[in-house]
Amino acid sequence: MTQYRGLLFEDAQQAPSDEAIATLETRLGARLPEDYRAFLRACNGATFEYDVVATLANGDTENLSFTLHGLDLHERCDFNPYELEQLRAVEDFPASGLLPIGRDGGASVLLLDLRDGRQEVAAMVAGLPAWTGRRQQGDEYVVLADSFNGYLDLLHVSAESIEDHITRFLVSPDSIAATLEWLDHCSPGWRERYRELWNARIPQAPI
Repeated sequence: MTQYRGLLFEDAQQAPSDEAIATLETRLGARLPEDYRAFLRACNGATFEYDVVATLANGDTENLSFTLHGLDLHERCDFNPYELEQLRAVEDFPASGLLPIGRDGGASVLLLDLRDGRQEVAAMVAGLPAWTGRRQQGDEYVVLADSFNGYLDLLHVSAESIEDHITRFLVSPDSIAATLEWLDHCSPGWRERYRELWNARIPQAPI
């Protein structure tokens, strides 16, 4: 795992070259902020399980979890500039200044908005059918933070995510060790709260 700004990241990639960053900026039509550049050089995309709270226009809130894209000129899914090209094929997507930097497990997209001098991180929150009883039916653009580091500072692990991870993760010696490291780091006191659930699921490694 890679630690960055107090967070633990898995699957960090080799830092992109200055040429790759310059190529992305040319295609984007904007210079990347220094905090996002620093993240690319330290992690260059990563998988992790942290949540951020999105407040929708109707006042509802929802925890969303995004995997962050890396920068590689030759890779495709989950790397830029491929993801940028895919979104630009969508009708009405801005021609410059809006960079997809992550996605959740569904259709919601995390964006770095550099238009008109902004450095905001926002989410295009995908709508869900009315029968789910959750979220609006249409997509909604939600500003999450005024900077990339501000976005990282908002990340946390919700009780729902902890329970879901314990219940669902693929159990192996490596995954047990990684999960324990992650939860001990991001949620002090979790062992007391989730001991019964953990020990029932992973009796070979009780806590």
